[in-house]
Amino acid sequence: MRPRWLVLLVLVVLVSLATTVHAWSQSDFEIFDLVDELEKSEGKDVNFYSWLNVKSTATIPDINRAYRKMSLKLHPDKNKEDPKARERFARLGKIVGILRNDRERYDFFYKNGVPRWRGTGYYYSRFRPGLGFVALFLILVSGGMEYLAGWINYRQEKSRIKRLLEDARANLLNKGATRGRTYIEVNGRAFRAELKQQDTLLVHMDESGEDVVHVNPESVQPPSLSRNIFWIRIPLRLLGKEPAPYQPKKHDDEESTEDEASQSQDTKSSKKGKKKAVKKPTIVENVGGRRRPVRA
Repeated sequence: MRPRWLVLLVLVVLVSLATTVHAWSQSDFEIFDLVDELEKSEGKDVNFYSWLNVKSTATIPDINRAYRKMSLKLHPDKNKEDPKARERFARLGKIVGILRNDRERYDFFYKNGVPRWRGTGYYYSRFRPGLGFVALFLILVSGGMEYLAGWINYRQEKSRIKRLLEDARANLLNKGATRGRTYIEVNGRAFRAELKQQDTLLVHMDESGEDVVHVNPESVQPPSLSRNIFWIRIPLRLLGKEPAPYQPKKHDDEESTEDEASQSQDTKSSKKGKKKAVKKPTIVENVGGRRRPVRA
């Protein structure tokens, strides 16, 4: 029962927050903007009242007198060397207008604090991304998704190979062995296999035994930025800088198997060479008073 009550409580909080966000009006958004601009320009702890040098309980006449005094100080004609004079003077007029006409709403945020999260609509209306930003964002998102898909496929392939190894070990354990020849099933087909060591499986793809595939988790190619991400792979290919081929780690049994195969091939080739080099012996006889070689 506790998880249900907890989920219900979270839903109630989210609904209440959504209602509060939805209840913010355009004048609230204007107050948010002015608060952010004032803190950025004058200081983090500066508010409408402290900037006008009046108390929060000041009357409208007090605010008007402070405005006249402040406007003379901030007028652009008296601050020609200040590039932000017009911006500050315009902000002063907006702040005094809110304190005259919508003071109750500002006092609410003045006492309770301006909310940090103001809704996606508020931030989106103030954010206008350019074409370059949109293109870069799409490239990063698509590249990240490609790289993530590569890691998912990598994990799935390693898991599939591990399952094959487990099946081979289980079949051998039923026979009372830990290594040797057995059969594994792949997609409904049975293949002859040989477990060489704990994590290496030789799978015979045909009956002749010539087409042998070394299967181990290390043979799976891990994802990389130069191979899996389109936006990196294509420029490298155009520049002629192909990524180096993946070289899986070889186990001792694999190396010994390859050495044996190469040695046997060398032995066969050497035997053939010896057969070609050996000539049949010739017998020398006296024929008609002259020495003539006769082949045996």
